[in-house]
Parts: sequence; structure tokens; C-alpha cells
Amino acid sequence: MASSLQEQQHQALEDFKKQRQALMDARKEIQSISVTARSKDGVVEVTVGHDGAPSGLRFPNNKFKEMTGQALAASVLEAMTTCRTQMTSRAMAIIQAAGTTAPTGLDGGVLDRVDLDKLLDGGSLEEVLAPRPTGGDNRG
Repeated sequence: MASSLQEQQHQALEDFKKQRQALMDARKEIQSISVTARSKDGVVEVTVGHDGAPSGLRFPNNKFKEMTGQALAASVLEAMTTCRTQMTSRAMAIIQAAGTTAPTGLDGGVLDRVDLDKLLDGGSLEEVLAPRPTGGDNRG
């Protein structure tokens, strides 16, 4: 019976190692993503990196010269929103392909507190579950 328990523990550890490696690979893949989208009116093109921060802004034509500042700002925000939505979808697909799901609950459960980077980098349980700094979104 003890042998069976040891085998189960060994199998559980091996499964954990495989899942951890898959998540580390997924994190690396996510960090290499960038997405580019154009506003519906074609005036602006925005590129965002894996963190949702803009890394490029381009005006593919001269239509912006005929726009009000408010209309141009709306086009920029539309393209950025499209990019961030696509980025989220791609990141979720990568996480799901790694054989897991991303925590989506907002109920304050333990999964909402886990710092995935610290977990994958071998952080202690205290570090992994430590409260994250607050202060809003630091994306551009």
C-alpha cells in the first residue's frame, strides 16, 4: 500500500513538473506577442505588446488632417481597444493550449491572488500569495 501511495505521489509530482513547464513555455510565448490593429475608419494603426502597452502608432494616410482632435482620439482609442482585446484572446488561447485555464473569477479566491510569475520562477508560497501592489494600471 505504501508503494502505491509513493507511486501516486511520484506521478503527481511528474504531472506538476510537466504543467509547470507548459506554463513557463506559455508565459514565454505570451511575452513575445504583439498585435496591430487599425481603426474602422482606417485613420490610425496601433501596435501593442504583450502587456497591452502601445509600442507603435501610425497614420497610414493623411485622413487624420481632416479630423477634429476628438475624432482622432476616438480612432486611436478604438484601435487600442481592438488590439488589447485581440491580445487577451491570444493569451487565453495560449494558456488553454498549455492545458490549463486562466483564473477569471473576481471573488477574491486564492487563484486571484496567485502571482504566476513568482510561482513559475520558484517563489516561496508566501511570495506567490503575497498581495500585489495596487495603484492602477500602468499600461500607456
